[in-house]
Amino acid sequence: MRRWGIATIVVVLSTLLMLSGCSDGEEQAKQPDVLKVADVDEMNFYSMYGDYLNAVYPNTQIQFISANDASDYRVSFEERAKRWKQLIQNEQPDLIVLRDSETYHVLADEGLLSDLTPYMKSSGVAEQIHPGVLELMNQNRDSLPYGMATVFSASKLYYNEDLFREYGIDLPHDGMTWEELLQLAYRFTAASASADAPIGYYQSYSGPMELSMQVAGTEGLSMYRLNTGKVTLDTTAWQQVFHTVLSHYKDGTFRSFTPEGKVSTDGTTYYDQEATISADWFSKGRAAMTIGYYGSFSNVKFKLGSVNPPVDTSTRSRSGDFYANHVLAVRAGSSKAQAVWGFIDFMVSDYVAKVSAQQANDFGVPSRISYGQFTKNEAAAGLYKQMPAITPPDDRTGIDTSFYDGFYSMIKQEISDTLADKQSEEAMLKRMQEQGQQLLDAAKAKEQKK
Repeated sequence: MRRWGIATIVVVLSTLLMLSGCSDGEEQAKQPDVLKVADVDEMNFYSMYGDYLNAVYPNTQIQFISANDASDYRVSFEERAKRWKQLIQNEQPDLIVLRDSETYHVLADEGLLSDLTPYMKSSGVAEQIHPGVLELMNQNRDSLPYGMATVFSASKLYYNEDLFREYGIDLPHDGMTWEELLQLAYRFTAASASADAPIGYYQSYSGPMELSMQVAGTEGLSMYRLNTGKVTLDTTAWQQVFHTVLSHYKDGTFRSFTPEGKVSTDGTTYYDQEATISADWFSKGRAAMTIGYYGSFSNVKFKLGSVNPPVDTSTRSRSGDFYANHVLAVRAGSSKAQAVWGFIDFMVSDYVAKVSAQQANDFGVPSRISYGQFTKNEAAAGLYKQMPAITPPDDRTGIDTSFYDGFYSMIKQEISDTLADKQSEEAMLKRMQEQGQQLLDAAKAKEQKK
């Protein structure tokens, strides 16, 4: 990733601070002697924030605190949350960098992070931030922002314009629901019965279960709520999701192409680069549409188009795959709170958005709305019209992790039986509900015995 030098940033920093309109500007610019920072990876932190932090506070010593142990995904989420709490209480960092939304919500609800509302009101920055990002930051127990995501990630519906023109099929557009997208995809199936003909929609490593979950995510649905201990599958909403997906599988709208994986010495199936490339039917020009994160598919050999991904049926404004996981937060009680906010405020400034528009950035799209004006990529502007699907945070503590493998294996088997006409969709939902609840109850009981 090409970085602008520190000197370039420093040149405009003083002007930027004067123009920021912050009533506390002088206090924000006051440099602390030492700033304690907690993050998972030191190299990644300096790659993403180092130049900017040095520009804001060039004479400040950064004391890095590794949170790698607290973010060890080999242990349960409950254990990770416990380690994060201990780290904050013991090390007393000033700036906390969080790389997943669940940890952010837990720490906010535990009172370990500072409410940023007063700072945001003083600077007026909230009006300049993607409303979807602000919404995700406010998904806490008291609906207040305890952190700020400097970037977000969102998906686009990419399409092969050459194929659409060749088959005389209408191009996709913003605001389509999943049913409308799949109906559009079916037109390719109806246009040719040849086995070599392109398919309308394809997603790598995705089968009926994965697509059902993707559709449900757009609608804000969950298969279970761990905080209430209830499986939530036998509902009208889920019935519609499964019917939409399974009916299109039966009609031949698309096929599931899973590459042949390799088996490691411990029996785990994995997919190497060759298998991954062989599975990318969209890049090969054999599928008309796919969904990928913004910035994907830059080297295809056909005319590439993109629109926003499918929206929910009720509001027609909310999409799945919208995340704001890189969160900067101030530890509650930090004596350097004003200085930390000064850095956060700079990271969501027009200046940083403009710099980001002129460099390759693998970390996400700036939360600052003005980025859509600075970048030359028209597809980026559409990202600021998206809103995230409404899925309330769930409590993942108090459950044995063995639940997940058993649950999703069961779901996949029930879907397979339904596609093979061994049972009706109604019977499938009832069996999923009953078996899923049994698995969830058992996992909770197992965790309580530990």
